Amino acid sequence: MTSVSTTSAATSEMMESPLHNRVAHTNASNAGVVMKEDKYRGQLNLRGNAGDAAFSSAVELVLGVALPTAPNTSARNGATVVYWLCPNEWLILLASGTQTQVEADLRAAIANEGGDQHIAITDLSSGQTLVNLSGSGLSKLLQKSTVYDCHESNFPAGKVVQTTFAKTGTTMCKLEDGSMDLVIRRSFSDYFFLWLQDASEEYGLSVE
Repeated sequence: MTSVSTTSAATSEMMESPLHNRVAHTNASNAGVVMKEDKYRGQLNLRGNAGDAAFSSAVELVLGVALPTAPNTSARNGATVVYWLCPNEWLILLASGTQTQVEADLRAAIANEGGDQHIAITDLSSGQTLVNLSGSGLSKLLQKSTVYDCHESNFPAGKVVQTTFAKTGTTMCKLEDGSMDLVIRRSFSDYFFLWLQDASEEYGLSVE
């Protein structure tokens, strides 16, 4: 137990993003835009053949949720979230610190199931961060920050799109509460925050 605790602490320090030093200076009262960063969220990229029953059943067994196969959809089971990226690729978001074990469990389960399987699993946790945006000014902020139509009639809860936020590549998912999760590269975190801070000036920005 001691070694696991030590490893988690070390991992948390390694995964600190540039936003860590900026958010402490941004707290607007009655802000129209609220940002929360979940920089320690585990992230795995999974590739495989969704048409292979052995592959799909093995993944569902480990994650506790079936892989979404319809374009631009997602699936959730507690802290585990799966984004459809393309017909043979998914992004799996996991509880902090569990990605290494989940990757091992996926490889073992897929191997045990057999079948005609050519798979790839890549740990992206250290290269990406998850940011949640919410607030009364969110819709207007998105209008000036992304080319994708984020109107509720075109972007229902659970939908996933790969697009840009300003000049930052992002994978966005709409949540049931109306907020938006954005997965971005850690190397773009500083740029992302500077854009967010400027674009939300008229609404007020709060960081939680």
